[in-house]
Amino acid sequence: MAYYSGRDGELLIDGVKAGKVRSWSVNASATTLDTTTLESTDRTVIYGVRSMTGSCSLFYYANNPTTKEGNDASVLLNKIIKSRTNASEADKAADPDVVTLRLRINDGTTDGKYIEGPALITTVAMSMAVGEVLAADVAFEFNGAPTGVNI
Repeated sequence: MAYYSGRDGELLIDGVKAGKVRSWSVNASATTLDTTTLESTDRTVIYGVRSMTGSCSLFYYANNPTTKEGNDASVLLNKIIKSRTNASEADKAADPDVVTLRLRINDGTTDGKYIEGPALITTVAMSMAVGEVLAADVAFEFNGAPTGVNI
């Protein structure tokens, strides 16, 4: 039986392996619907709507300062942070983009263990501090059921 650690984890953004990932997490939940009837002595339930959310932390890193190549934090930030479409209209900007995320555990097989699907970036947070590497913390929510699961 094998144990997995953080060094076995990978994050793919739109099919490209992200570099400089500090961490990722995913949470799946399901609501329940009450099916108890008047003559019941015990509560009964069935599954309702499922949802999946998660987060990741990526170092803000650039192989080349003049391009965004390899700067995966920037890729996710640019999915939600958009500039004005018209400089004179403060309330108009492009809609955020959907991203395909694959949260993967490298288990030695070709595909590994993973959850993949379209996700909406819901939150980004960055802060600068003396003595620390700049990182972006990103929260996301999957849109619908995952397109691929192998866990």
